[in-house]
Amino acid sequence: MSVVKDDSNTAHNGAEHNVCNDDVSRHIRKVNNLERVYFWTPYSNVSLITRINGDISPEKLRLAINTACKMHPLLGAKIVFDEDNNAWFSSDNVPQPPFKIIQRVSNIQWFDKFQHEITIPFDLEKGPMIRFMLIHSEKVSELVIICNHCICDGMSLTYLVRDVLNYCVNPEKEIEMIPPQNMIDFFPKKGFSISSIMMRLFISQANRKWKKKPYTFEYEDSVALQNTYWDKNRFNTVLLELDPNQTRGLSNRCRENGVTVGSAVTTAFIAAREEINGPFKKNQKQIWIPFDLRRHAKEEIGDVFCLCVGAPSFSYTYNSKKPFWENVSILHEEIHKRVEKLDSEALEVLNFHPTLTDALSSFAPFAKVVPEAYTQTENLKQFLNDEKNIAFSFAKKAEHMVPGTIASNLGRLNIPEIYGDLKIDQMIFLPVMSNSVPLTMGGVSIGDKLVFSLIYPEPKNSAGSVTLEMIQIRNKALECLGFPDKISKIAF
Repeated sequence: MSVVKDDSNTAHNGAEHNVCNDDVSRHIRKVNNLERVYFWTPYSNVSLITRINGDISPEKLRLAINTACKMHPLLGAKIVFDEDNNAWFSSDNVPQPPFKIIQRVSNIQWFDKFQHEITIPFDLEKGPMIRFMLIHSEKVSELVIICNHCICDGMSLTYLVRDVLNYCVNPEKEIEMIPPQNMIDFFPKKGFSISSIMMRLFISQANRKWKKKPYTFEYEDSVALQNTYWDKNRFNTVLLELDPNQTRGLSNRCRENGVTVGSAVTTAFIAAREEINGPFKKNQKQIWIPFDLRRHAKEEIGDVFCLCVGAPSFSYTYNSKKPFWENVSILHEEIHKRVEKLDSEALEVLNFHPTLTDALSSFAPFAKVVPEAYTQTENLKQFLNDEKNIAFSFAKKAEHMVPGTIASNLGRLNIPEIYGDLKIDQMIFLPVMSNSVPLTMGGVSIGDKLVFSLIYPEPKNSAGSVTLEMIQIRNKALECLGFPDKISKIAF
């Protein structure tokens, strides 16, 4: 194997990618910078938990997962880097996705197992970037899927569950390969402007500065970062769950007010959080609303398995002097207007050099969060000591651009509930977590069972204080939505 070229006179600080010489025909496509953002951080995974009624066969499920890999290429992908450090998805010599089977003993057992699995870094250069776990019993099971966000989004995982269950009950079903699209192709093209020219000049200057002393990060750097982070924190969630009658009741109230369920629940959480914790900081009055490009793009995309979302970013403040449903209407109108235009300002990733993107998205922001991780590899030591590095100044500025709320709602799913003798009873969507976003939520509804998750990192030395706070927020949101009888002292 040849080695990555270094155009500067300085070494790559002990971290050089080897160029993969696997068959070019097995390169699926080039990775875009937005996908690359999720390579190395502890906040890189999205997850879906599906509760299934019926006696699902673990052996048939394993075979169905293998079949689904032939349908969706990114399920069997790894990352390879070329000599310019561009990343590519490749299917060369990638093992089958890991699949654990655990005997089910309780309704919440899945979460105990999940909390451990979510902390295990994916080895991107070996692949695959997805793992499965079946918490199994003869009557009820949970299928847990954890996947790196660079190859999927929440809707991808729901389609994957549908396809896997279809193959589970109909293994002879014809396999139709669906190539993964590049979501950037579906964003609106920006026209000529002075600001766009200035931005290109700014990026070009930043890349020139970076190339004078670049850093190339590798798996061992990511492992040091992620393991140290999870030594101090645990993934946690509090759920807002509605049964079919309650979901239909909420849907009717939303229809009467001309809004969506997603807008109502998001507004309720924002109102609740402000009542419990006080107003969002000035720089965190921004909200990001990811939406499904498959559903909204002007072109036909299909049920692709890949990262395929847009997300507007805009300012929103809950006005406690106005009625709740008036606040919902204001948020709903803003979301509708921006999604209709495919506004994806929140996801705009500038055309920085690939390794500068790695530094900005992963390694510079965590230097203050887990500084002890930067003593564990020579590359991270040198990077941390290089205080004049442009990545650190950019990361500091980016701290003031973080939103206060990210609401990822998959909505009411248009997939079957029943597959032979199996029935999907409930789904729980856990989007990407962040310690800098106060309110991160994921929603999904199937069979008129609505579940919204509040997700957050909980410091292990906090004695559960963050969870108690999140339970208060969930309970207050339930009151806003008209379900005071659903208030509970437990997370789910």
